[in-house]
Amino acid sequence: MPMTGLERKAAFLYAATLERKTLETAAQDACGVGWFHLSQGILGERPLGAETRQKFAAYIGRTEDDVFGDSSTSDAA
Repeated sequence: MPMTGLERKAAFLYAATLERKTLETAAQDACGVGWFHLSQGILGERPLGAETRQKFAAYIGRTEDDVFGDSSTSDAA
């Protein structure tokens, strides 16, 4: 079962905190997008591109399928 939006957000906050980074800096460095864009995407409020999904999953140390499930095959930007 994929992670919920709140689980994804908490995992990102945890990873950023361990690196002593702000959420904005972590989002830019790890995923190449701003925190607002990323947070909406991980909560399911907007689509995330495949590359961003892959980078997000890698940043929190999980597979893309574990994080987003089968719905991660979207071609959204």
